[in-house]
Amino acid sequence: MNILLVDSTPLYRDILQQSFGRARGVRILHEATQKAALSRAGLQTIDFFILSGQLPDGNGQDLARELRQSGCAQVAPIVLLTASPSAELARQAMLAGVTELFRKQDVEELITFVRHFLNANQPMHGRVLYVEDVRTQRDLMVMQLCEWGLMVDAFENADQAWEAFAQAEYEYDLVLTDLILGGHMSGSRLINRIRRHALPKGATPILALTAFDNPSRRIELFHLGIDDYVLKPVIPIELRARLQSLLSRKRASQHSQQLLEATSLGVTVVDEEGFVRTMDVNARTMFGVAEEMVEANSVKTLLGDVADKIVTALQQGAPLNKLRYTARHSTGSVVQIELSSLEVESANGWRQFALLTRDVSKELELANYLMRAKDAAENASRVKAEFLANMSHEIRTPLNAIIGMAYLMQRNGLSPDQAERAGRITRAGQHLLGIISDVLDISKIEAGRLSVERVPVSVADIVANVVAMVAEQASAKGLQLIVKNDDLPANLLGDPTRLTQSLLNYVANAIKFTEQGSITLSTRVQHETEQSVTLYFSVSDTGMGIEANALEQIFAAFQQADSSTTRKFGGTGLGLSITRELARLMDGDAGASSVPGQGSLFWFTATLKRGQAKEPPVLSQHNIDAEQVLGRDFGGTHILLAEDDFINRELALGLLANLNFQIDVAQDGLMAVDMVQKNDYGLVLMDMQMPHMGGLEATQKIRALPGRRLLPIIAMTANTFAEDRKRCFDAGMNDFIPKPIDPDLLFEKMLHWLSASKRSLSA
Repeated sequence: MNILLVDSTPLYRDILQQSFGRARGVRILHEATQKAALSRAGLQTIDFFILSGQLPDGNGQDLARELRQSGCAQVAPIVLLTASPSAELARQAMLAGVTELFRKQDVEELITFVRHFLNANQPMHGRVLYVEDVRTQRDLMVMQLCEWGLMVDAFENADQAWEAFAQAEYEYDLVLTDLILGGHMSGSRLINRIRRHALPKGATPILALTAFDNPSRRIELFHLGIDDYVLKPVIPIELRARLQSLLSRKRASQHSQQLLEATSLGVTVVDEEGFVRTMDVNARTMFGVAEEMVEANSVKTLLGDVADKIVTALQQGAPLNKLRYTARHSTGSVVQIELSSLEVESANGWRQFALLTRDVSKELELANYLMRAKDAAENASRVKAEFLANMSHEIRTPLNAIIGMAYLMQRNGLSPDQAERAGRITRAGQHLLGIISDVLDISKIEAGRLSVERVPVSVADIVANVVAMVAEQASAKGLQLIVKNDDLPANLLGDPTRLTQSLLNYVANAIKFTEQGSITLSTRVQHETEQSVTLYFSVSDTGMGIEANALEQIFAAFQQADSSTTRKFGGTGLGLSITRELARLMDGDAGASSVPGQGSLFWFTATLKRGQAKEPPVLSQHNIDAEQVLGRDFGGTHILLAEDDFINRELALGLLANLNFQIDVAQDGLMAVDMVQKNDYGLVLMDMQMPHMGGLEATQKIRALPGRRLLPIIAMTANTFAEDRKRCFDAGMNDFIPKPIDPDLLFEKMLHWLSASKRSLSA
């Protein structure tokens, strides 16, 4: 394996040579210029490139681009070393084909990255049982696995695979199986049978292949007993990494087992009647027998009631192989042992047998502990998922009432003061909704699956909204709110919810920890290019300040400057951690500086893309148009509202009050099915969670009714996870509206489906 370093100085060459010089099959090559590197790459295969950002005749980005375009580095990793990385540089490097960006001073991280690559590309060893019913896919996979160094037994169905697995004298190192298979047995059934098999075969690692990817399906697979899964179509690099991981874990497990098996054995020699003749030191220690008392013992005194069974087996010539028994220590304590036997040379006319014993008490204790830990971890994961779903539902339900009722009050006409207060309720409720979503996304942050939006955003409006939301709090404490905004570019694309949450978190903290003085909110451009703008947001205060050794700690999850902070001011300790993660998702970062007793400054950066100039959308007018069309064209339409919560029913009826609809109400799914059977409705609004029968089951039963297959059914629910949305569509619903209900969205969806139904009837 060839590693090419392109750098005009010998420093990194010496570091790489020292780190990998003795690695088998690894050659460190060095060139000082871009031209020489291209020449070298054209003459021989290079498996890994390390490029300096600045070269005598060019730069690392241009070299990376040429290597990719010329085909000299089609898939080989390219690492770029730079003295001053930035989000924009990282973006440009990625476009040039750079795999990873490292600061020049982060030598240890670079070495770790290279070492991981080398380890991941070593030949694999092991025997794999592979099941795939599509021959072309099976042949290609077998070829790939063999190329990686694995032995493969391939089968076209699970029936053949199970027979081979169960009857094989050897153990497979891994099972790789598709889930949807031809034959009598499915892939899921094969996995279930393997897991029910006796150990050690029953613990064989299983890697599933599936074309379906949703959270509920993944949970089902792991409950079934898989160790990992790969989505179809299979990406070879991902498959190799997951295979390598599972095989490495099994090797580590086997190594641990071998170490256990290599522990000292106790050897006790007994005659054919079970009397002890000799015991070695390990056996005497195991049973607590003094040397002078050895011959006073027997199998009966050592092993109790099972002694007769053991002696009979010895007399019959049946060898004992790793049988587990409970032994008695001379102190009265119990020792769990593993016992094997073999017949040795006779003495004094008596047959003799060596009992090989191993103390497995700690091993059994460890196994029990691991089983309890596994059960606890699985239970914790299940409880966490259920808690997050329930918390989302329980919080969104009252939020729906709060935001919805504020909307109805505003629509029905208020005095200026009342309108302002209702507006604050709406803004606060909407922001709380955003925070709830972000807190629920903490699990996605941990899993690296959280994403940010890129929609038109007004930074000035975000700042103004944040100031409006905290103005009363600041005024109540006598604090002055100061806003310093530089001229900011227009037509930016970003995530307004994430930006608002991050900025509001900083401002709210500043107000919380400041007793007198002022809070200053500043926004400026830190860096800009033709494609993007990096903005710098900061919030400074004249509060209590933070000790230097606590500044980094406070950005860790569930951490605050000290424990007394929680007692005095409250808070979860999650806000700053989420803010930093959100900033990094927006190609920025977050940090703080502080002087105890004088105040603190918290900052974060975010890189926003430039968008095209266009008029901002006027959502309220869009809402009025949809509502007007519904009232004009569909007045008198018979509508069914299925909702068990009284306040949410009142809210929904209030939102629809001006449309002249004929609205029936069902308080559970059973009533909804009965009413749909008896009435011709134009549309059904269906909650998911209701007593007696939920919305999903009700929808399935409605679809089974004669003439109700095309009836529009729209979910209105506080269950907003992706799997909830999928369950609604799978049950037969036409659309999905999350709670709290957005009136714009409600009217749009109703107009769309009533219009579609009307066109269908006309046709």
